[in-house]
Amino acid sequence: MNVPYNNGKVKMGQFYERPLPSYDIDKDMALLQTSMIGDIKTIKREKLAWRVYMALLVFGVFGAVLFAKN
Repeated sequence: MNVPYNNGKVKMGQFYERPLPSYDIDKDMALLQTSMIGDIKTIKREKLAWRVYMALLVFGVFGAVLFAKN
């Protein structure tokens, strides 16, 4: 609503501006933007970090199961 409400003495809402929408950037949005810009080093680094994390998680669970039986 850009037109203020005028009650005869005061123009209410004369300087009101709607707030701009805020976008929260999540991991997928950042990855998509990075791939479009062309920073391949960042993409490769993130893939490697994810693979290392998954490998450590799998070996950790496997080790916990193995030692729990003994």
